[in-house]
Amino acid sequence: MTPAHSTPADQNPFPFRERAERHEADVVVLGGGGAGIAAALAAAEAGARVVVLEKGNKPGGAAMFGGTGYAAYGSSAQREAGETFSAEEAVQAILEHTEGRADEALVRAVVARSGETADWLSAHGLKATLAEAPHDPADPGEDSGLLARHRRARTYHRYASKFGGFKKLLKAIEEAGGLVIPEAAATEAVTDEQGRILGVRAERTEAGKPLSPERREQLRADGVPETIDVAAPAVVVATGGFVGNQELVGRAAPELETSRLRFTGERKSVGTGRSVVQALGGAGAEPAALDAPAFSVPGRYSSKALALLANLPLLWVDDDGRRFADEASTYRFGDRGRAGLERGGRFWMILDSATVQRLTDQGLELPPAEDHGAPLPPGTEGTPAQPQLVEALEEAVEQGAAVLGAAPDDLAGAAGFHPERFAETLERYNAAVQAGRDEQAGTPAAILRHPVQEGPLYAVQVVSTVRGTLGGVRIDESARVLDAAGKPVPGLYAVGNEASGFWGGRYPQIDGLTLLFAFNSGRIAGESAAADLPR
Repeated sequence: MTPAHSTPADQNPFPFRERAERHEADVVVLGGGGAGIAAALAAAEAGARVVVLEKGNKPGGAAMFGGTGYAAYGSSAQREAGETFSAEEAVQAILEHTEGRADEALVRAVVARSGETADWLSAHGLKATLAEAPHDPADPGEDSGLLARHRRARTYHRYASKFGGFKKLLKAIEEAGGLVIPEAAATEAVTDEQGRILGVRAERTEAGKPLSPERREQLRADGVPETIDVAAPAVVVATGGFVGNQELVGRAAPELETSRLRFTGERKSVGTGRSVVQALGGAGAEPAALDAPAFSVPGRYSSKALALLANLPLLWVDDDGRRFADEASTYRFGDRGRAGLERGGRFWMILDSATVQRLTDQGLELPPAEDHGAPLPPGTEGTPAQPQLVEALEEAVEQGAAVLGAAPDDLAGAAGFHPERFAETLERYNAAVQAGRDEQAGTPAAILRHPVQEGPLYAVQVVSTVRGTLGGVRIDESARVLDAAGKPVPGLYAVGNEASGFWGGRYPQIDGLTLLFAFNSGRIAGESAAADLPR
């Protein structure tokens, strides 16, 4: 393939290291997850020479290994299904949820492309099926605003075959002339004396980790360089944020004790891209938000009973023993995540022996929310019997993740609750269950089914499960990184979890939004990088 744009060597005098593997390109993409793949494919299709540096041994990132699909508006699948929830309504829902803190121009640019991008991904092999509207057991079905209507709309595009689909996307990049290099982690960007981007340096990894002595020796024996240099005037940062760096997470969210949280996101994302952007003059925007839509019980267990329990709408209390939220929010993953993080990432679930026995023997009529944060599928019924629950609770007590008490005072003492406040919490909660009306938190009567009365009583620790970080780098609607003065840094782009402006510091109650932003911001960045190349 002959690229439409290329950068002659005399225009990009990159200082190649003597022993480094050398590549010359127009665009170098740091990270081969969903956003990076979309950026690379879009840039290559526009005629740019593209190199992708993927830290791990397998491209795809969280979009492939953890993702199940993405949101889109106006796709062919939606038109065929008669789905009428529009991109404009989605924009308004996002702006409403973020209370105007999101960058409207960026939100519009990304959402407006989403239907077309869904068709584009499908055409390149990542096919998806339009999911049925999610099920919320607490939703009365009333038209109560854009977000409520959105929860009942068919906007989620579920991967039909994600591993095969991503393999086809990577093949499409190669067929368009791009090169994907696995086990290659960018370490720094290189500029000339005027600050113009010349390219990046990278080093080999071993499945995303530093080389072991054995692997280093093998590379040397095979004559494979341990370092890689890529000369390119454009850099797309798609390194997935910094969920793998608990120190950075702690700085971004100082109100949280990171040791309390459970991290399930991309551990290879440690903030390297953020460092590259800062070194090149890029600025931050609003603080990065945490994508923490699910709950879990800390520790290791012999069954999944506690994973189900953690996501049930039973009584939630804070460290003082006070009820703090509408437990029905467990079925609305954005609200659920926020409820946990606002409590510092940890709270307690309270249940009595009658509820434990019922869940053990016959299950509950209430379904658990899915523990990875996705909405419940249509027709979801109750929680099946969990015959291993008592054993799991005993394991939790042994590991310090749960306590029990014969009576409320005993439980308060074991958990460290304020005894009077906890007693008042139980009194008000049990009265609400009996009356079928909750004036304190507004939990629907359909959820208020399990009083806390029969001892022994259990208090189980529940922690927020963090899948990723969202934002931090300021970009415009073309995915160009902006400096402190709000001007684009020439040749620098940021996408996916690295980019700010779309979230307004909060994750909206819209399923599939992370990957909507990843694929569409990536595609926009790839197109912009190719269009902005020197001619």
